[in-house]
Amino acid sequence: MLPAAASPIDPIDAAFAPWNGPVPGCAIGLQHEASPPLYRAYGMANLEQPAPATPDTVFESGSVAKQVTAAAVLQLVEAGVLHLDDDIRRYLPELPDHGATITIDHLLTHTSGLREWGDLVALTGWPRYSRVYSNMDALAMLARQRSLNHPPGTRFSYTNSGYNLLPIIVERATGCSFPDYTREHLFGPLGMAHTTWRDDHLRLVPGRATGYRRGDPGGFIDGSPMEDAYGSGGMLTNVRDLLAWVTALGDARLGAFVTRKLEEPVILVDGTRIGYGRGLMLAEYRGVREIFHNGGTNGYQAWAGRYPDAGLAMAILCNGRTVGPDTQARRIAQLYLPAAPGLRAGAPPPAERAARPGLYASDERYEILKIVEKDGGLGVEGGATLAYLEPGRYMLGSSELVFGDGRVERRRPDGTVAILSRRVPAAPGSAGSSAVAGSYRSDEVGSRLTLRPAGAGLELRFADRPAVAELLLPLFEDAYEGDGMLIEVLRNDAGQVTGVRFRTERVYSLEFERDAG
Repeated sequence: MLPAAASPIDPIDAAFAPWNGPVPGCAIGLQHEASPPLYRAYGMANLEQPAPATPDTVFESGSVAKQVTAAAVLQLVEAGVLHLDDDIRRYLPELPDHGATITIDHLLTHTSGLREWGDLVALTGWPRYSRVYSNMDALAMLARQRSLNHPPGTRFSYTNSGYNLLPIIVERATGCSFPDYTREHLFGPLGMAHTTWRDDHLRLVPGRATGYRRGDPGGFIDGSPMEDAYGSGGMLTNVRDLLAWVTALGDARLGAFVTRKLEEPVILVDGTRIGYGRGLMLAEYRGVREIFHNGGTNGYQAWAGRYPDAGLAMAILCNGRTVGPDTQARRIAQLYLPAAPGLRAGAPPPAERAARPGLYASDERYEILKIVEKDGGLGVEGGATLAYLEPGRYMLGSSELVFGDGRVERRRPDGTVAILSRRVPAAPGSAGSSAVAGSYRSDEVGSRLTLRPAGAGLELRFADRPAVAELLLPLFEDAYEGDGMLIEVLRNDAGQVTGVRFRTERVYSLEFERDAG
């Protein structure tokens, strides 16, 4: 823990030293107990001008914005304008009846079962940032869906969809635009004069940093989001305003009801408790509560949160993908928090090293683990080393892996559990099957695609964007892996190919039927 007489500036500067130069940077705001707020900035807000980042630089906050959207809804719930158990189709009649009521609270808690609209538009050939999408575009795509990821309230499945629908609900319930509502009822009262929404990506914003992504080796490309969808993200702010927001929640300056409901854990219908509230993640770090949210939108990243038991609040905003605000937040928090208990991890015995490696895949969505022998133990192919606890039990980051007969359970700290089954990997050099070649269509996304054998796999092209091709590589029998997705081949009893099923992390299952002929 940081000695009381020591200045935190030097260790904070050290944490951000790699980004304190002619590279995309970060700004940080921090307050500890009754001490005055500390603001620092590192790196460049713009590489072309060039212009350095400052504590007044405006960044995008990614999914940190979700707590603000949730707070706006909760204010209206407290006022009796909205109710948590309202059927969302009361305000969004465009949506189909899925056979079970989806409530406003389901949207707030990521338990609605609605598919991720961003993954759905990607299955038209036009992913996010390749063309301009708005909240109404998200609603239109969700209105096409005939299925959910799961029945409402039964699972926690994080998506942006609900938080792009909530601003529309606020607007239809109040007759006021969402940016105007939040300016009058949230940003104005809290003195957040530099905070607004990116509801028009063409609008000029004074002092805004440019977002950047990695380009050629050692270089960068523009990573500013070409998008008008907001509520799930799209909040423009600086660290002074964002820190004011974080401390305001801790002081209940928006009212005890709003803070309490934001921090109230999700309880599923089976009683499972989830480490998420309404727009806030609920965790524990070094034995103290951690209430936070992270975010990332194209080239921007962010983190904002509190350690209320330690009197610590922090906001970090970055305009590049080379720094991890989550890692930096915890690194800085360590200066103020008790020491972490040591993890008693050893080397797995030879029998463990022999039994566990293999390919594991979820039967529900796109989630893959490739376990390999690594550094005398086990690890993820191309990734982290597993910390051995006891036979069949390991830690992968903050998740626990529990191996069983032909499967592994991934138990995340938020309370969710993913079950991955062992699969027989495709033989090296196996080519895409000519039987899969053909044209496929989906009415749910209004899209057609073609598949054909190419090299070691299949070539995927969407009819609406034929100039762009993606190579799908064989993963296991009748399954191919692409960029962020798994494609499974569907066959009838005679073994004939009838369609393909797409799985992503946030779209559990979406089928394309094979065209006749």
